Amino acid sequence: MFEDVKEIVDPEREKTDYHFFYNHDERIKNAPQIVKDYYAGKMNPLRGFQALYKNKANLYILLALIFFVGVAWIYTGFNRSRNYAKINGIDCELSAFCYEDEIYSSCKFSLNPKSKRTDDAQIQIKYQAINADNQVAWESDNDFATFSGKEFFLRTKLMDYDIIRMDAVVSVDGEEKELSTPVKR
Repeated sequence: MFEDVKEIVDPEREKTDYHFFYNHDERIKNAPQIVKDYYAGKMNPLRGFQALYKNKANLYILLALIFFVGVAWIYTGFNRSRNYAKINGIDCELSAFCYEDEIYSSCKFSLNPKSKRTDDAQIQIKYQAINADNQVAWESDNDFATFSGKEFFLRTKLMDYDIIRMDAVVSVDGEEKELSTPVKR
């Protein structure tokens, strides 16, 4: 494209090596204000944790993050699932699963580590199977047991009639609570 244009070269410069002329002061003088401030030492970048709270926008983000983490932590701490209860110093945990068209449900009883209970306890449990229409499809008789401080289970087994949930009414020395758990398939 520019083959026909003759290149003009200074004969004096052609004889010597190339030299780069650099004037630092001129470059700083023509630079934007932020560059001038940086070279003057007025601008110190925020490092470490200061970057999270020195800037107003970052402070709001940090506070929102702390708030949401705190709410999630409090929610998980206070929201126990419905398959667990502490009754008169005894921990009760209900579980249910399906295996080969039969549903196995068990309630685990153990002494709460914070409890000072030393005497025996009378336990009564009544299971209910809830079907897909939220109706009671099966109900057990009352099972009775004596809790002597060691971990034990009260279990039941039934045929699968499209059961989606197992409920249990557990009574320990007269105090009664209802537990509920979905059937794991």
